[in-house]
Amino acid sequence: MEIKLDNHMFAKSDFKILICDDSVTNVMVLGKLCESEGYTNIQTVTDPRKVLTAMDKQSFDLLLLDIEMPHMNGFEVMSEVRKRLGDELLPILVLTGLKDKEVRNRALSEGGTDFINKPFDQTEVILRVKNLIKIRESYLIQQQVNAALEAKVQERTEELNLANEILIHRLAKVGEFRDKDTGQHVQRVGAYAKMLAECYGLPADISYMINRAAPLHDIGKVGIRDDILLKPGKLDSDQRETMKTHAEMGAEILGNHDSLLLQLAASIAQSHHERWDGKGYPTGLAGESIPIEGRITAISDVFDALTTERPYKKAWSVAKAISYLQQEAGNSFDPHLVEIFINNLDRVEKIRQQYAD
Repeated sequence: MEIKLDNHMFAKSDFKILICDDSVTNVMVLGKLCESEGYTNIQTVTDPRKVLTAMDKQSFDLLLLDIEMPHMNGFEVMSEVRKRLGDELLPILVLTGLKDKEVRNRALSEGGTDFINKPFDQTEVILRVKNLIKIRESYLIQQQVNAALEAKVQERTEELNLANEILIHRLAKVGEFRDKDTGQHVQRVGAYAKMLAECYGLPADISYMINRAAPLHDIGKVGIRDDILLKPGKLDSDQRETMKTHAEMGAEILGNHDSLLLQLAASIAQSHHERWDGKGYPTGLAGESIPIEGRITAISDVFDALTTERPYKKAWSVAKAISYLQQEAGNSFDPHLVEIFINNLDRVEKIRQQYAD
């Protein structure tokens, strides 16, 4: 995967340097030395308590920090700075007049990147500042690379998700071609299912996935013989048993895939004919043991089938279909979901109008 970065090159004036020393003379000298090398974006403080205040207002690329100061010593400032920045790499050039090796080692172990002894050697200051700015620049470039890579991965992920959705939509169309009398049935089922999922309290992304997956609830019917699937009258007992196999066939068609959307669709295909009382098929699950996506799709599917004209029946009125759902609440259907469906009949009617045959 090729990553192209912005051709912008960092200029020295782009880097923001914060200098903290309780000596006014020292901060002036250090500031002038940095400016002499082209680092003009400099802020100085003589009170260590103002370091965090300055960082609240803007980010910095280098901190020059004295150790021996009143109110807060350099170690305390470094501790607070590291807590504030977390994993962000901010080079810290420690300034100390102490020659004690333990002090220098402590400074490096507690967050310092490099150190300079007082009195300052001007050439050494300039070299160390330049080296630390290079470290910060490398970090910023790497952050740009990571951001560009993440954006590219996100782009590819979105492309794959779109491809999955298109595939699922086309697969639902295949089911429609096998059962042409259902019209916009699968679209309405998906919309009813999304509405129920949202009102039930499922997260928006899961509700959306149910909306996309529910239209595949009867995809297993592609494996049912035409003389049974397209029979204009009622099915006999043997034909009904054959028809029931579409649930497991649908799960087999859609299952064993890494896509969460296809896994959800397989679950719906498998479970949308289970009953709340455990008398459904193919596995006889009952109550909360039935996946929520299956319980949602069951109500959506039956309501739409009842209110739609088929070769073997006239369309029921909405009132008659609702009466049936109420009658079967606690038997065929999750009673709480039936209640939610009935309480949102205004949205149901909008869906019926939007996807009318």
